[in-house]
Amino acid sequence: MAVRSRSSSRTGTAYLLLVLCEVSWAQIFSFPFRRPETCDFNQYFDISALSCAPCGANQRRDALGTSCVCLPGYHMISNNGGPSIICKKCPENMKGVTKDGWDCISCPSGLTAEGKCHCPTGHILVERNVSGSLLAQATCELCDESENSFTKANALGTRCVRCEPTFVNTSRSCSCSEPHTLTGGLCFSNTGIFHQRVISIARYGELGMS
Repeated sequence: MAVRSRSSSRTGTAYLLLVLCEVSWAQIFSFPFRRPETCDFNQYFDISALSCAPCGANQRRDALGTSCVCLPGYHMISNNGGPSIICKKCPENMKGVTKDGWDCISCPSGLTAEGKCHCPTGHILVERNVSGSLLAQATCELCDESENSFTKANALGTRCVRCEPTFVNTSRSCSCSEPHTLTGGLCFSNTGIFHQRVISIARYGELGMS
């Protein structure tokens, strides 16, 4: 009986030590949990460590907070993800940064808060020619809304797209104005089925459609 008691005692002690080791092991590899929105402006959220990490020189976190991007006025010369990007300041005569972030360009209509070229409403930004070569100066091209094309700038202002068919078929234009009715992003002839809308004129390109 005494032998059995000592054996049970040793077994219980070994089990307790195993549990304590497991707890100790878990404590060694524990780390505080952070959320992306808690990171500072010049930090990004490292998803591998679930913590904030610093961005490099002339960088800030991107819109998602999980990587870094160059500050306005700086373009990328290397990008391996996360903080592994290198940014270089654009020259004074080419302060704009292309939409892809890789090149500097002169902007005739000013800059956005992000340091990109700005174009007036209804225009699209053109930074490269048809072969892909970068232009020395960006241009803002007005989309042709006439019957020849019925096109309007898309929501991103990157290309001209044909206006929604109901706009063209109903009003023969890219606008939906009285006596026509705008419903659910579509333009209908006012036959009395739909109630009059408060908005009297809607332009297809302003609906955020692309």
